[in-house]
Amino acid sequence: MANEDAPPADEENTLLELLDRLLNAGVVLCGDVVVSVADIELLYLRLQLTLSSVETARRAGWFVPSVSSCHSQLESQHV
Repeated sequence: MANEDAPPADEENTLLELLDRLLNAGVVLCGDVVVSVADIELLYLRLQLTLSSVETARRAGWFVPSVSSCHSQLESQHV
């Protein structure tokens, strides 16, 4: 009995290929968030989300912290 909810194998491969291409190339999403009450802006955020593989980020020269450097920063803050 085949699972009717499962996507066909071709669609699954296509999704994996798309994800692989996006991570290899990198994707940047930008947006603005405004919180207002009675037409008075209380909070304005400009957001930028970068999605890529660690290898792509290092190749592009973006700062990619290692796990050990993050751990040492956390330890120094709690001293």
